[in-house]
Amino acid sequence: MYKKVRILLVALLAVAVFSCIGCRDASDAVGEVNGTYNSRADYSGVQGYRNWYYLTARDSLTETEYMIWDADMCTWRMNDVNCLIEPNIVHPGQLDQVIRAWRAPTKGTVRYHSVIQRRPVDRNGIGQDGCYAFIALSDDEFLDEKLIAPTDIELYDMDGNAKLNAGQMIYFVLNCNGNYTFDQTYWEITVEFTAA
Repeated sequence: MYKKVRILLVALLAVAVFSCIGCRDASDAVGEVNGTYNSRADYSGVQGYRNWYYLTARDSLTETEYMIWDADMCTWRMNDVNCLIEPNIVHPGQLDQVIRAWRAPTKGTVRYHSVIQRRPVDRNGIGQDGCYAFIALSDDEFLDEKLIAPTDIELYDMDGNAKLNAGQMIYFVLNCNGNYTFDQTYWEITVEFTAA
């Protein structure tokens, strides 16, 4: 009896914690100036919470759009339901790049460390053509890029640093490589920011 009650309480607590991801207070939207930010730990249903933004773009980073929060699924989405961001998973749309961006609260330096791994469903690559990931400050200033083959399930580090002005974003972008079939990709990002 007690074991069943304890299991039920743990399950209810887990549901309560998970359901509150999207309910974080907007007053916490901007994180501390100097600090460490993690895409998984900071994930929420609030654009700008701890300086993270959830975006899409067709052709240019100057034309990004905010994604829409799906409270039922705890997922950022667009009209193309395949275009999504979850705590540690991203998936592009057929036409839309999916972007997790971090905005500098003031002028300073970011050191970023990210781990990326494509999750192919069919290990033979049938119907898959891989995906393309890049990190950039603008359309003309790429910091890193990686083309991941259809059956490649290796873990890759994408690390570096950059100087940012106040309000400037660093973009972590996933795009399909022709088609978006099975382009679900694990991507966890840590940003360490030091004000100038």
